[in-house]
Amino acid sequence: MIILNIIIRSERPEDYNKIANLNYNAFNEWHSSNYKAEPLIVSALRHNQYYDKELSIVAELDGDIVGHVLFSIFPLVVMNEKRMGAFLAPICVDTKLQKQGIGRMLIEEGHKRLQSKGVSIALLCGHESYYPKFGYENKMFALSGVNISIDAENTNTDGITERSITNTDLEWITKHWQSVHKDDRLALYPGDTISQWFNHSLIYRSSMIYRDDVLLGYIRYRNTYPLEIKELLTTEDNAKKIIAYIMKENLKSPKGDVILSLSLENTLKMLKNNENLKIEEKVRTSNAFMMKVIDKNDKLIEQYIQEAKSDINNLGIITFPPTLEIDD
Repeated sequence: MIILNIIIRSERPEDYNKIANLNYNAFNEWHSSNYKAEPLIVSALRHNQYYDKELSIVAELDGDIVGHVLFSIFPLVVMNEKRMGAFLAPICVDTKLQKQGIGRMLIEEGHKRLQSKGVSIALLCGHESYYPKFGYENKMFALSGVNISIDAENTNTDGITERSITNTDLEWITKHWQSVHKDDRLALYPGDTISQWFNHSLIYRSSMIYRDDVLLGYIRYRNTYPLEIKELLTTEDNAKKIIAYIMKENLKSPKGDVILSLSLENTLKMLKNNENLKIEEKVRTSNAFMMKVIDKNDKLIEQYIQEAKSDINNLGIITFPPTLEIDD
């Protein structure tokens, strides 16, 4: 059943409160808790460098906002080449009006708008049987690629310090991101501004690491055990020193496990000195990690999908920007 008098349009500033309320109510009905990240994610993504109000789409019925979807554009690396992609998150419909075609209207309108803007590909994490109805393919990327067991007892971390990132760090960070990820099978570039790199959740840290006055690198990590490193950019052979410092300083143990959101190839380049390290390829994926071709003429995207289907080790490793990681 489709409600005929639904209006599908771009969001307006006066809709923001209604959209926040709708996201809270819909997601709390689905899974009740005292904290709902979705309204905050929408707000955070509005200050995304690439935010486009035409891709924050609402369904209006008799003056009320009864549905909302947000597509956020990000530059991608796909099999060594640059593309524009979009991430679908979140989407919600008034709980009293679900299963009446409103979600479909929002998603299909979003896909049309993405196509008109030259976007090649859409990604999402979602219900594994719902989104394939709209052309999404299951298990198309991974969130981490490597597990490391480390014994850093004898790694010298004297003089190493950690500080939050500033605008003056951006040139270094973005340059080194390009250097590390330029040949990836799939990578999402956060952006050129500070809001794309600083933390949006207390459980994450985004830091520059120094020894005395010498820069060793940049790290973004989830400050829990096992240590989960979302991004690691280093100078020379400093990756092991940075990991050892974080283990000793924040986890209070020089020994333990580390989950790294890098490919095995990139990890081995960074950790050339792998003494007292056990490095194991561990591709963490799910049927919920999906991809859809938006530009049907883009043969490279089709090639990526076919190769990803044929072998789990062909999956690209996605690191979400901080604006999408505020749900902890």
